Amino acid sequence: MKTLKLALAAALITPTMSVFAEEAESDHSVSYNMALHSEYIFRGYTQTHNDPALSGGIDYEHSSGLYLGLWASNVSWIRDAGASNSGHSLEIDVYGGYAGEFGDTGIGYDVGFLQYWYPGDMKASFAAANTLELYAGLSYGDLSATYYEVVSEDAWTWGKAQGAGDSAKGTWYLSVDYDHDVGQYLGIDGLTASLHYGRQEFEGSANSPYDYSDYLVGLDKEVMGLNVGYNFTTTNQSKTTWGKVDGKYLGETRHVFYVAKEF
Repeated sequence: MKTLKLALAAALITPTMSVFAEEAESDHSVSYNMALHSEYIFRGYTQTHNDPALSGGIDYEHSSGLYLGLWASNVSWIRDAGASNSGHSLEIDVYGGYAGEFGDTGIGYDVGFLQYWYPGDMKASFAAANTLELYAGLSYGDLSATYYEVVSEDAWTWGKAQGAGDSAKGTWYLSVDYDHDVGQYLGIDGLTASLHYGRQEFEGSANSPYDYSDYLVGLDKEVMGLNVGYNFTTTNQSKTTWGKVDGKYLGETRHVFYVAKEF
């Protein structure tokens, strides 16, 4: 999901340029994005376990505030966890919603849905990885906050096939994000700093021990039409709760570099 996957709703309300230059007054716009990350981190934990991730997507927006999008990236976490019989090397996200502003207050809003798909055959002892969330967000200036809630019975292999059989429905995530143009103070055009705090709460008594918070500090610089950046990510996950894969805990501190392009 887009570059960060940590502030999706806020990112979607960023104006985009229509691919049809001659239709400057059109109510419709389409944009594309591609990115290469040294590692794919989602809500503080790795999806590719120390390996690079190549992602890309397409977004449609209407002047009314309606939008739809499709995004995909390589992943390995399901296979690495031993939960897959076959497949599960790809994540495909479909999302849509409505974004706008409350009058002339400068307060933006964004509501929508987000469907995560991981094509493949799961082992019978694991709940489905496919997940459906609804979200609602508010933004003002450089600050945004978005609340996501799972409405599917299973979520990222949490659900009725796990442990005591608790449904994952009602699992929620809160993302608070601050992005600011720090280049203006340093005389550097296109330099943006990002701060993020997230809180993940799993529904069900059998799942609640896995609740955690995640944190991110990042820098992004526009260079010759590309966005080049670095993110420091970490969590407060207990190392006794989360196992190791490839010698690292899933929520361990990570240093992620990326290059991205929107057009």
